Amino acid sequence: MKYFWKAAKFALHCQLPTPPKVSEQEIVVKTDRFEIPAILYTPKGKSCGTILAVNGLAYLGNKDPRFAAVCRSAAAVGYTVISPLLVEVTQFRILKETIEKIKELILHISSNKEYCPDQKLSYIAPSFSGSMGLIAASDPKVGEKISSILTIGAYCDVKSTLDYVMTSDEGDEYGRMILLYNFVKYALKSDNQELEFALKACVLDGSFSRDTLELPTVLENISAENKEVFFKLREDKNFRERIWKEVLDNAGSQSSFLQELQVKDKLHLLDCHVSIVHGLGDNVVPAKEAMILKENLPRKKSKLVLTPLISHGDVGISLAQIPAIYDLVQGFAFFFKNAKVKEKAA
Repeated sequence: MKYFWKAAKFALHCQLPTPPKVSEQEIVVKTDRFEIPAILYTPKGKSCGTILAVNGLAYLGNKDPRFAAVCRSAAAVGYTVISPLLVEVTQFRILKETIEKIKELILHISSNKEYCPDQKLSYIAPSFSGSMGLIAASDPKVGEKISSILTIGAYCDVKSTLDYVMTSDEGDEYGRMILLYNFVKYALKSDNQELEFALKACVLDGSFSRDTLELPTVLENISAENKEVFFKLREDKNFRERIWKEVLDNAGSQSSFLQELQVKDKLHLLDCHVSIVHGLGDNVVPAKEAMILKENLPRKKSKLVLTPLISHGDVGISLAQIPAIYDLVQGFAFFFKNAKVKEKAA
């Protein structure tokens, strides 16, 4: 029950217009290969455990106020939270290198007794960052340093997820444009910077807290041919499906991104507890992906919460549906219970 109330406070804090005040400090995490800026959130009193919190694709990165609220809320209920700035994520790039950075962050932070006295940490992330954390945890050297994982809107089968976003009538346009920005190059015969700029501007204009729009200006300054391709990618489903097929056909010889970003075939290697929270109406990563995640994880070490209360990769909830709130809080409680510092035997 202790962790239920802790999770309830966490969920409530995430909804407050003004997040709880906790100690915040800008730090730099220096691993063998990377120097990564981060924000350290420190709780009052003794820490219950350490959490690595990685934001989803957002141009504000770890300073996105929605994700910062999650970090402050976790610190407010007693956890040390480290939230890194991964530059490629702020640029909407989906790269295997991000998985390597997550691995190094986990190994480095867990070995730092100042930040992580227990030598094990837990992981929170939404969407693709959540899935990348699962992939990182499948590496035995990394997995042994992880106590608990909370994913929000994560995918399990990368191909079925990308196919859904790219070809389904229900797929989210914003997510679709992010995928095209990352992968349309595999369908083009040469680099097309004009088209890439237009796709990126479209993604940025759809981002949280954007005050000015870039796309109209970009479209005014590109060729008529590229402008036509852009609008066909955005509006013509048949054209987009053909381009996506070319992406998948051509990427094989140039990149193994489908294998590198695949989660499903790596889940049997995980040994930590995993809490899977997913919005029932998620139109970026469909809810069936969360069900596949659960099916491929040990029953006693995983918990699935499908909820109508959140959108894709979000923790924003409404107080209108009490039973659904109870289920969601139970999902958070499962994470926090297993994220706690383990008492050492005397």
